[in-house]
Amino acid sequence: MRAPAVAALTILASLAVSGVEARPDWKAPLERAGIRFISARELRALMTSGARLTLVDARDEVHFRRGHVPGAVSIPAEDRPLAFVDLARPKRLLHPERLPADRDTLVVFYCGGPN
Repeated sequence: MRAPAVAALTILASLAVSGVEARPDWKAPLERAGIRFISARELRALMTSGARLTLVDARDEVHFRRGHVPGAVSIPAEDRPLAFVDLARPKRLLHPERLPADRDTLVVFYCGGPN
């Protein structure tokens, strides 16, 4: 490969990598607001420990009916990627009456992912 072509590829690769690093961190503001992200392993540990929690499937009803985590309740959230959630205007739940009445109950939401 010629030197100018190698230099161009190097510049393009460095721009692509720097673009990834410059991507906004959408999780940080949500975590500062008190939302905690947990892994599937952490959720399983909570469920097997007997912790009092309500597991909410925030996907639409069609996906819920196709399959969901046992014991989950369906409370679809507005279909908007987490990366675009504004804390001043959070996602709207379609059936908030399905949330537990006891405000001390841990509520764990899951969805199809951040996109």
